[in-house]
Amino acid sequence: MSYCRQVTSSLVRPAIVPAILIFAFFSCRVPVDFQRGKPFVYRTTIRVEGNIKGDEKQDLEARLQNQLDDSLQTKTVTAFFYGWHFIYKKLANPPVFDTANLGRSIYFMNSLLNSNGYYSPQIKDTVIIKTMDKNDRLKEQRVTIQFFVNPGKQMVFDSVGFSLTTPEFQQIAMESRNQSLIKVGQPYSKQLLTSEVNRLVDSFRNNGYFRFTKEDLYVEHDTVFSALIDPSLDPIEQAELLEKLKQKKENPTVTVVVRQRPTRDSTHLTKYYIGQTTVYPDLTAGIDTIAFHSDTTIINRIKFISQTNKFKLPFIANNIFLLPGGLYKQQLYFRTSNRLSQLPAWQYNNIEFQRSPYSDSLLDMTIRMYLAKKQKISVSLETSFNTNDIVTTSNVFGTSLILSLQNRNAFKQSILTNTSLSGGVEIGSNTIQNSDGSYSHPIGVQTILAALSHTVAIPRIIDIIPFVHFPANLEQKGFNTQTLINVNANYTRRIDFFTMVSVNGSFGYQWSKTTIHSKKDKSFAVTKSYLWKPINIENTTLPYTTDSFKNYLDSNPAFKLSFRPGLVIGQTFAYNIVRAKGNKINYFLVDFEQSGALLGLLTNLDKGPLLRYIKGEIEFRHNIDYGKNQLVFRAYGGAGYAYGLADTTYEHTLPFFKAFYAGGPNSMRAWQVRNLGLGSSKYYSNASIVNDNLRFGDIKLEFNAEYRFLLGTLFGIKFKSALFTDIGNIWNWKPIDTTAAATGSDFHLNSFYKELAYGAGTGLRLDFNYFLIRLDWSYRIHDPQALVGSDKWFYDLKLGSGQLQLGINYPF
Repeated sequence: MSYCRQVTSSLVRPAIVPAILIFAFFSCRVPVDFQRGKPFVYRTTIRVEGNIKGDEKQDLEARLQNQLDDSLQTKTVTAFFYGWHFIYKKLANPPVFDTANLGRSIYFMNSLLNSNGYYSPQIKDTVIIKTMDKNDRLKEQRVTIQFFVNPGKQMVFDSVGFSLTTPEFQQIAMESRNQSLIKVGQPYSKQLLTSEVNRLVDSFRNNGYFRFTKEDLYVEHDTVFSALIDPSLDPIEQAELLEKLKQKKENPTVTVVVRQRPTRDSTHLTKYYIGQTTVYPDLTAGIDTIAFHSDTTIINRIKFISQTNKFKLPFIANNIFLLPGGLYKQQLYFRTSNRLSQLPAWQYNNIEFQRSPYSDSLLDMTIRMYLAKKQKISVSLETSFNTNDIVTTSNVFGTSLILSLQNRNAFKQSILTNTSLSGGVEIGSNTIQNSDGSYSHPIGVQTILAALSHTVAIPRIIDIIPFVHFPANLEQKGFNTQTLINVNANYTRRIDFFTMVSVNGSFGYQWSKTTIHSKKDKSFAVTKSYLWKPINIENTTLPYTTDSFKNYLDSNPAFKLSFRPGLVIGQTFAYNIVRAKGNKINYFLVDFEQSGALLGLLTNLDKGPLLRYIKGEIEFRHNIDYGKNQLVFRAYGGAGYAYGLADTTYEHTLPFFKAFYAGGPNSMRAWQVRNLGLGSSKYYSNASIVNDNLRFGDIKLEFNAEYRFLLGTLFGIKFKSALFTDIGNIWNWKPIDTTAAATGSDFHLNSFYKELAYGAGTGLRLDFNYFLIRLDWSYRIHDPQALVGSDKWFYDLKLGSGQLQLGINYPF
């Protein structure tokens, strides 16, 4: 018999009933393949007590969990169908319980606590043995172990000093002491001391000491007053030290001094310079550099030995920052290695150093660069299932044939170019107006698509924009820089409605950098990316429209207002930061674009096709990875404002291809695509609106939370599920029109929160590793636009009243 937690509820909010049911499914833990007649470890928990902050307490509990002896750790897997449980946790081969393992685990936990400055921790354990009798053969002796940990007071750093016997080392350490990772008052950590030693080693290597290692240093720390046993102290000095020792017990501190070990190898104290530098720029795997025929070229005192003429050698020389005659600096070594690794023409590179035969203080450097395949031609068939048609909400199935050509070494300077040509169709239900005024929806080819694009990525900054100059030290600071040029054209023929042609071009820059930061005893990575396109041109035209489409627009004045092609001339900027720390990842994105700010001052352009607007978006995501399960939060806000002239009047809304919408598989999943909004307006809920799926807004707010978990694996496919909620809506700056039905379609700071829509649901995901198919089923918990029940929650909620969404990959 299985033991599962029972959940009893009274006066429970309906919103959490699904969560309770799911919890009941997953709270069942069933042991299998255990040794009969012997107690086995069923569960082990650790609870940290004391005056510790919530986040630090959770982190400490997780780290202590890793210190448990293997024989006290239990591992469960998700399985299907056990009794009345559809999903349960299977505890396979639980270890036999042995009290000796308690002592080992406590020893390991004490070691971890001591290494983090807890000098007097107290750990207590409780063992609970529960016998489950189904029959004599299946008798189970389940052992639950609970550890209660009181870490006590944590030592903090009182001071840090450097006492190095080599004068130059002492000078370097003192000059860089403001960069020390150890701060007065900071909690003690052995890992932090190791990081500080590594920092000093890096500082010495950046000053030419190539062979210096962390084994040449050690840390001396003192937590007791050895002077108390000095017989020469007078009684007054002894009394002062005893008082300090008393205070030290109440507020424990530690003083650390970094010292230099006695020299065993004189080369560790030698300052090195770069001697002969040799580069092999066109190697292939398995080729002996001694055997092949080659040509030798000298550029900037660097010897290039090549067997082909595939590269412009000055370009390579400009990306090598350790130059002959210069002082060896570790940061220049990493900069050279990283820079060469970022160039697409090479698969990988290898940098080696050897002591020069001509001088004991010279390092000869050899760089071997192994070629990647220069060109790649690929033909692929792409299928899609989406709801992004701008005329109907019907789901469409699309298929496209894509021909791509990639060149990794254009112009012999490792410039990456991509050219692609695609053509395809979308199949769905077409909306056709019959002669009697009614509408029918036959299934057939709905859209014909064609596209041509060409992208050039130059691995450096090309500073050609007048009055704009990039900082010359971007690459010196470790940024990966690119100049991006993009041209593309798209052709869309929406059968029975219109033909749309779009030609776009842009010129811009991208630079990014990943840095490793240390805080306390932890390190985490931060990646910052910038994308700026000072030139962005987009021209969208409608060379052909049908009478049906014109009637379609006339039946929806609000959409007619936003559905206007035009010319975009402006710039875009995006800033993205990703911070990964432990099992948590934060994403933050800011995006801004504008069109017509300067050229719109020309009246003829302003009244003509030029679109004038500003638009900004901001997004934050927080991802917590528990291994098989993940918890994800997202907050999004976007707003745009159109201010250009349209004939004799001003533009009121963003054009449809720049506007915001809500609903669909990736946004507000309880509604079909573009089927939510605007605000609490009943305008689109009116039956007189032929199609209510053309809802575009100038403002969008959305908040999402999703708990993702693994159900199991079958035939190599991971079956996953999720519980989620979506909150959001879209608005305009002004009402759609002057009718009463349009009331609530405009944004007001004092009432927008009352107009937020709420959806919640669950889903099934099939993870094929390289892509994921997602089926989400979501209910409308609160619908502010409904004709009936807009002021109620869970109004007319039924099992079959949800919305099914089919998506590819995660929504965020």
